[in-house]
Amino acid sequence: MRTAAVFLLLFALQSAGTIRTPGILCAESLSFEQVRKLAEDRSEILMLQRSALRQAGLSLAETRSRLGPELSFQASGSYLANPPEGITVRAGELGTIPNPLPPPALIAVPAEDLTFIEDSRHGYFEFTLELRQPLYTWGKLENAVDLAALGLDASRAEFSERVQELNRDLHGAYFSGVLARESAGLLQQILDILLEIEQDRQRAFQLGSVNKLAVLQIQTQLSAVRRQLVQAQEAYRTALQALALYTGLDPLSLSLDSGFRTELPDIAEAELKEQAAENAPTLKKVLLEREQARVNLKLVRGGAILRPDFSFKLSFEVSGQAIPWSEAGWQDTWKLNLIAGVGMDGSLFDSGRSGQQLRQAEEVMAASQQTIELTRKQLHLQVRQAVEALRQRWAELQETRTALSQAAEEEKNAREGFDQQILTREHWGAARIALLQKRLDVLRYAYSFERALHELESLAGFY
Repeated sequence: MRTAAVFLLLFALQSAGTIRTPGILCAESLSFEQVRKLAEDRSEILMLQRSALRQAGLSLAETRSRLGPELSFQASGSYLANPPEGITVRAGELGTIPNPLPPPALIAVPAEDLTFIEDSRHGYFEFTLELRQPLYTWGKLENAVDLAALGLDASRAEFSERVQELNRDLHGAYFSGVLARESAGLLQQILDILLEIEQDRQRAFQLGSVNKLAVLQIQTQLSAVRRQLVQAQEAYRTALQALALYTGLDPLSLSLDSGFRTELPDIAEAELKEQAAENAPTLKKVLLEREQARVNLKLVRGGAILRPDFSFKLSFEVSGQAIPWSEAGWQDTWKLNLIAGVGMDGSLFDSGRSGQQLRQAEEVMAASQQTIELTRKQLHLQVRQAVEALRQRWAELQETRTALSQAAEEEKNAREGFDQQILTREHWGAARIALLQKRLDVLRYAYSFERALHELESLAGFY
């Protein structure tokens, strides 16, 4: 029996992905486009990427807020175990002088206690309110905002790349399921024919017209087909489970409606390369990396030595020793102060650190430009390889279709020969098996063609 083609089914039954999404919902028949939309809405990977996108947006808002004023405060309360003593001159401490108009005969100097500085209290309280507004920072704040905006654009490009990867994985899982399901049906038909042939050989063996080897040969073929049937059935269940995890649907309720595309579209390779360069998330990412390197270079230059930041400061200070309203005259222990000024903060010498940072930023800028050119060349090569693969899969599919037509004609002749009792049922069965094997080949090459077509569409940015 010609069963070699059946074994070629094995390699095509391995494609399946797993992405976890919450919740299990009910569904019925779904096309690939419907499954793709569901996965884009429910995939946990995309949910995490959307979270990263929101974080980048919040980071941009936070960076922009640094351009505006900042109002800060400080408050403290302290207890002094040994507060400083004041300065007091007691009456008569400096001596006495004769009184020209007695009595008394002597006048004390000073005549009464003089307190120049009162004794400090054990408590001390202070409150400061400061308003700070950057005036000029050599572009550091503005460039930081630009970097944050580019980070948000990079998150969007990353999200697009994740969507593209999801579509590739989902396409592989979906059409692996279609391949496995259709293959299982054909293998079951082959198995039924082989069972008929086995029964005929068992009867022939009992009659002595064939030996035991002929029976064992057909049983070996039966075992091989049963194994392939189990593989196809399990691959189908795995594909449904993968799709369920992508979409949150119940795998037992899924039915895959889309079939393989088998028509070769018009291919304008030059236009596809342009579309790939325009839509590819990988190229968008490296373009953004170059822009980030350019802005970062400006940021580093703004932070060089002898480039201080200027800012306006307005401070309101209140300090005192007595607890407010705790005693009469507590206000006398407190004082207020208002300070306004312009300050600057910068570096005079940093041991060459800023120079090294500048050279490093320039090197990153130069490397990013080289990366862009390399990525463009790689995209053009990937499109060329995808076009080559698609045309090869198309040629293989056409060749297999021709072989299928031949097998169908051979099966027709064998059936007529069997009806006319020229050929045995086993000969007719062998022709039927050969026809089913060719159908398996067509199915396998149709799957390969579908995958190659989707890869080219994905590169061109159609998904």
